Order: sequence, then structure tokens, then C-alpha cells
Amino acid sequence: MTARIPREQQRRVRRRGEEREKLRASLAKGYDGGLSIRKLAGPAGLSYGLTRTLLIEAGVELRTRTSRHRTGEQ
Repeated sequence: MTARIPREQQRRVRRRGEEREKLRASLAKGYDGGLSIRKLAGPAGLSYGLTRTLLIEAGVELRTRTSRHRTGEQ
């Protein structure tokens, strides 16, 4: 009999190569469209840290935390 590993303890699949490139492009498009890192991470099943790393790898310039509070500046 084999023991089942609870879902919370299972390791996530490593995304490499073309799959990782597609994920980066998709995340970058969403982020450039105004979504936050947290809003991108949830539906993709990713952690905040990995999502941020993938955006950086994609060459996205990350917004500051205060940029969303500014009104009428630019």
C-alpha cells in the first residue's frame, strides 16, 4: 500500500524551456495590462516570489508599490 502525499506537501512542477517562455510572456502581458503580481500569481497557481522572478526574467520593469496611489501624475 502506498501512502498518499497531501496536496499541500506535493512539489510543484518545474517549468522549463518553451513552457517557461510562454508563461513569462503571458504574465508580462497581464502585468503590462495593469494586473498586480498577486492577481497574476493566484490564477496561475504560482507563488508571489516565482511570479515576480518570471516577470523580471521577461524584462518587465516592475512598478513601485506607491504608483497605484498616484492620481493625475505622469
